[in-house]
Amino acid sequence: MDYKPIVFDKEYSAFEYGPDDWDPFATTLVFDDNNWMHYKLTADLPTKAYGKIRLKFEYCGSETCHMEITKLQPIYNDARYITVFEFSAELFKKHIIKFLERHISSWDEEYAFSGEKEVVAFYNAVVTAPDTKLLRDWA
Repeated sequence: MDYKPIVFDKEYSAFEYGPDDWDPFATTLVFDDNNWMHYKLTADLPTKAYGKIRLKFEYCGSETCHMEITKLQPIYNDARYITVFEFSAELFKKHIIKFLERHISSWDEEYAFSGEKEVVAFYNAVVTAPDTKLLRDWA
């Protein structure tokens, strides 16, 4: 699948919500340092262009990281289409710091932090980075 940058505007024009989308931009951030660094940011996005997708950004302590995109709607007999990109650890560090800074700054705000703007910016940076490599693209 040919993934392009997603436009993020105040009207959320690139997104499509269904009747069950009460929290369409939920994010999960996990830092696991038991034996080795394993940091993971996951988010579900209801996009118009690709349908519902799950983004997973992973850092495992090496020079490269992975972004996995899973189409959440079944395509062929409940198979899920998965695309995996490899990108630089520097890009991961830059965007995870932005995500954390925004998250921490929102602690005193009225509404909970969802991170949709930061996740879309992270996704866009990965798909447009010149050194990003497509590793896998199949159901």
